[in-house]
Amino acid sequence: MLAALILEPVLPLWLLVLCGIAFGVLAWRSYAVCRLTLRQRWLLFSLRMAAFLVIAWLVCQPSLRRTRAEVERPAVAVVVDSSASMEDNPLAAPQSRAARAREYLRSSAFRKAVSGARVTYFSAGENLSEGWTEEMLSNSPRSFLSDNLSRLAARFRGDNLAGVILLSDGLDQSAQSFDPTLLGAPVFIPELEEPGSLAATQKDDFLVGLLAYPKRVILNWKTTISVTIQRRSGEGPATFPVQLRLKGSVLQTQNVEFAERENLRRLQFEVEPTEVGALVYEIRIDIADEEASNNRKEFLLDVTDAKQRILYLEGTPRWDFKFLKRSLLAEKNFQLSAYLRAGNGGFINFDETGAGAALPTLDEASLRPYRVVILGDLPAASLTSNEATALCKFVEKGGGLLFTGGVTSFSAQGVAHLAELEPLLPAKSEEGASMKEGRFPVDFTSEGRALSTFAALAEEVRFPAVLTLWGPVKPNGFATSYLASGEGSPVLLGRRYGQGRVAMLLSDSMWRWQLGSGASATKGLYGRFVTQLLHWLAPGQDEKDGEEALQALVADPEVEQYQKVVLGAIGAGKGKGAAVTCNITTPAGKKLSYPMLPGKLQADVGLVAPQDGFRLEILPEEKGTYLVEMLTADGTRRASLTLLSRFPEHEHTGAIIDRQFLRRLVSATGGRWTSWNQRNELLAELHLSPRTIQTTTEAPLWNRSPWIILLLALFCAEWFLRRKMDLV
Repeated sequence: MLAALILEPVLPLWLLVLCGIAFGVLAWRSYAVCRLTLRQRWLLFSLRMAAFLVIAWLVCQPSLRRTRAEVERPAVAVVVDSSASMEDNPLAAPQSRAARAREYLRSSAFRKAVSGARVTYFSAGENLSEGWTEEMLSNSPRSFLSDNLSRLAARFRGDNLAGVILLSDGLDQSAQSFDPTLLGAPVFIPELEEPGSLAATQKDDFLVGLLAYPKRVILNWKTTISVTIQRRSGEGPATFPVQLRLKGSVLQTQNVEFAERENLRRLQFEVEPTEVGALVYEIRIDIADEEASNNRKEFLLDVTDAKQRILYLEGTPRWDFKFLKRSLLAEKNFQLSAYLRAGNGGFINFDETGAGAALPTLDEASLRPYRVVILGDLPAASLTSNEATALCKFVEKGGGLLFTGGVTSFSAQGVAHLAELEPLLPAKSEEGASMKEGRFPVDFTSEGRALSTFAALAEEVRFPAVLTLWGPVKPNGFATSYLASGEGSPVLLGRRYGQGRVAMLLSDSMWRWQLGSGASATKGLYGRFVTQLLHWLAPGQDEKDGEEALQALVADPEVEQYQKVVLGAIGAGKGKGAAVTCNITTPAGKKLSYPMLPGKLQADVGLVAPQDGFRLEILPEEKGTYLVEMLTADGTRRASLTLLSRFPEHEHTGAIIDRQFLRRLVSATGGRWTSWNQRNELLAELHLSPRTIQTTTEAPLWNRSPWIILLLALFCAEWFLRRKMDLV
């Protein structure tokens, strides 16, 4: 350890020396005029000079810098493939790949080669997990080697990594490629399977592999389903149809072509569900191959009806009213009720055929069917105090509210200044606010681009300028600006209020965005913007007559056969009378009934925060669809869900190891590949070079209490001696 004294004087050292000389001369002369012996003078002079030296020491701000050198042993990462294919043995070898991996890690040659290193073991399947023991099973459903090696590179970034020992069959299913040089260390791989090929006469076997699709989709909306078709055995070219089925009927068919020795093909289906509920689709390979059981795979789509009831109240038949109403009527998932304020102050229904029924009084009951309420350019007199309060409660309970007002609604006499609505406004008009005219370029803010609702729109288009903008406004502390002018003035603001959302459009000229889209372009720029905004405002879940509805919960509706599943229920009420019965219909048609037990529901049923409810554990023993219905004790509330039980994904691939992939890792990193017979020589080129790490610490010496105590002691001693010698 090296140490050094560091000075950081507040004053220059030469100035401190001059001050010390001057102080010493003056101190000696002050004692010369006193009747003191030479010994007494030297004693008092020494005390004063000692005090000066302590002060000078403090002014220099000394610190002690220590440098310590530590030797760090090199690190070695051992990555063991835990996918189920490690248990495969397509060439009928004496040992499986997993058995050879365990044998290699038990060998004395391996232990000797890494004895001077910090060895960290990892299990690599779907994810990379630190820690591995011989007792661990190779049962991961997929092997994402490239993804896991990328995580490994991040884990050892900046570390003294000497090498990576990879024990894998190389059957990578990652969706992205990986640059092996990012590891910064050589990769060492022993061959876990003897060279050979599957018999040329062996029959081809193909299987339905990984499926990628959204768990929940909207009625009549196109949804993409990605399918991976894998070759399990065989090498020759093959062409066969792949079918998408629903309820036994073929919806779509695509041909897939495998070239010689090609093992993986991906294709996509687009579906547009036309009915609501849990729909069980099926992907099926129409081919007579070696194993028919892996030629089909079912999956579950939860189709919801996105039909949103929208209430639109407008003050005058302005352009905004025309284009907004047209855009909403063209949206098949919206059901619009538009009302225009009449001369007598009331509202009448207004559609393409003319006037209709009057608007009923706005209260909690009449607002309950709606998902979003739009307020146009309305004066404050348009709504009574009770109606404004009902709107406030509507939003608080989960509804959406949009202000698309103009000069009238945002003015001091407008609906936006109603006392009942002010608490939920995203912004308030400041003194002197007005509707300014000009050309105001607008674009999404960073928050607007981050909002998934507007993500596609933000990437595709550049908005035309708006010709009017209300301002200045003072945004609420809980509001966010999603659309702003070039000068930073908000154009679209939104906020949470209770369980609902509120948004304000501060321009009445955005309807011009529809111009130029074409007469038939009902989904032009303006229409897309408005409908996406209303989808964001719409609540995610209905309320049922003001009371909490019973909800059936499960973490994942698609489970594996013999996998424990936890079912949950919330909204069944509280107290001794609260109880829930779970009725289950199995794929074979058998009816089962179980009482659900009160308990704490957490992540095991898909909840983020713990919540009291009812739970039940089941073990699906059959493949297929389970229909689950939950019913409260009084029979007034019920909820249902669908479970899809299927054969475990971690089935064996039957493929030989991917030597090309593994050798590419070795070549790119400068590592080594050896046959199984030469495995003891694998780590001969593993260089375990320790590195020296120097750490420097600096501790200040001047700000410690002993110096202050010493300084006070010197002053007190000098004062005491002067008093004792009768000196003033």
